[in-house]
Amino acid sequence: MKIIDLHQDFMSHLRFRKEWGQTEQTSIAQLRGAGVSLVHATAFPLPKADDHCGSEVNSLITKELEMYQELAVKEDLQLIRTTADLESKKLQMLLHIEGLNAFSGTAADWELLDKWLQLGVRSIGTHWNVDNQLGAGTRNTNDGLTGLGVEMISYIEQNNLLLDLAHMGRQTFMEAAAVTTRPLYVSHGNADALCSNVRNYTDAQLKIIAQSGGVVGVFFANTFVVGKDKVGTIYDVVAHIAHIKDLIGIDHVALGSDFGGIISGTVSGLASVAEFPRLYERLFHLGFNEEEIEKVFSRNAERIIMNHLG
Repeated sequence: MKIIDLHQDFMSHLRFRKEWGQTEQTSIAQLRGAGVSLVHATAFPLPKADDHCGSEVNSLITKELEMYQELAVKEDLQLIRTTADLESKKLQMLLHIEGLNAFSGTAADWELLDKWLQLGVRSIGTHWNVDNQLGAGTRNTNDGLTGLGVEMISYIEQNNLLLDLAHMGRQTFMEAAAVTTRPLYVSHGNADALCSNVRNYTDAQLKIIAQSGGVVGVFFANTFVVGKDKVGTIYDVVAHIAHIKDLIGIDHVALGSDFGGIISGTVSGLASVAEFPRLYERLFHLGFNEEEIEKVFSRNAERIIMNHLG
């Protein structure tokens, strides 16, 4: 069955896996072995000083985008730029920026953003946890979108890019949802009703996603599946998929594993890309039919990509 994964910190994992003490969560070999057709692969800046809004951040994004270009040549990958590229039989990657935390709206910033698009970026997440000049991050549930944030959403839509609402604070999410004209897209997020955490999505937020015709990709980080001090399993991931399906419909749930970026622990039975087939088996045995699983594994994701890329 075709698989689209809406979120992997692929390059960071290649570069820092041993330093972070991770087991191998993803690789080119694992992707091909599991039958994955498309991965949304992040440029995720990790400044040494842990200053996610500092001057080093933008150069780190550029570096990872250039590394993806080199990887595509080396491994014969298709980098998705237009909807026509989705027809490729090669392993595909759609390049995503996770967090515009050092973007301040200067002329140089806008020029750099244009450069990133030339390097293949087709998806932008305006936030990663912290507040920035576009609006509030995950940890701030009260403050909303700024004027620059509204301008950024307009830029993203005009350039036919995917706008990823993951990692926004809840008020910023609500205001971004009101501003954007397209179906809402959350690359990786789980149900707050099952695991209460500001990084997860309330039933009210999930309903807004569905009302727009949008999609949320369920992800596999143990902390956001069952909680920091609990041990989750693949069945808990299925529970999140089932909750979203029951609440807003099967057309609005997909996969956004966060493989490569899970440093707080994966759930048992779903620790790497190689175990995607297990998820198919669990969903089927727990009552999902073939059409429903196909929607979760690829068709819903494909719809949102086609809609945003134009």
